[in-house]
Amino acid sequence: MRIKGWSLLVLFLLVASLAFCPMVNQAAAGKILNVVGLYSETSAGSISYRTGTGNWIVCKVGDQIPLNAEITVTVDRDWIELSPSDNPNAAYEMTGANGAVTKRVADLLKEKPKIVSFPKVSVKDSKFANKVVVKQYLGRQIYQKRKGGDRIEIKYGDILDASGTVIIVGINNTLILSLPNGKETKIIGPLKFPVEKVLKGENLYKFMNITK
Repeated sequence: MRIKGWSLLVLFLLVASLAFCPMVNQAAAGKILNVVGLYSETSAGSISYRTGTGNWIVCKVGDQIPLNAEITVTVDRDWIELSPSDNPNAAYEMTGANGAVTKRVADLLKEKPKIVSFPKVSVKDSKFANKVVVKQYLGRQIYQKRKGGDRIEIKYGDILDASGTVIIVGINNTLILSLPNGKETKIIGPLKFPVEKVLKGENLYKFMNITK
């Protein structure tokens, strides 16, 4: 039986597509989004994610959210920052609005990410001299560059100068900072401290010494 040319072409394209699909699926499976920053004013979990029609899971800092998930933010003052597992220098932010905002991770990745940079371990870089970089945070954090200066909300990848002051507003809220030598330090609130103290390795806690 003779097979026409167009039939052979269709058969070839079908076989090629089947061979290519596993590669695409494997590539997608190897990439996830890490929750690197989270601010939620409510204790009921106003920022959540789910896959398919599964139950909504309250987002926590450090969670790994798959590409086939969707995220919902139900309070207009809340936000979440996520960074791809294969590119920590990129960050995607999703914020609330009037009414719940729900977005698929795949659609979020189509948006333009914020590009940040971090000091490398044991590599001197003048860009990070006398500065720390925000690697992760939970809750509201405020940075005041100098006394009497403007206050800004701390976000992932922010570079904080030694002359400034950090305010961690809530109890048990955490902040992870990358030092100029690439090492990290974890700070737990509520607490107000000069960035200079972190750079000098001084104890920030008056009544207890919490391991960095």
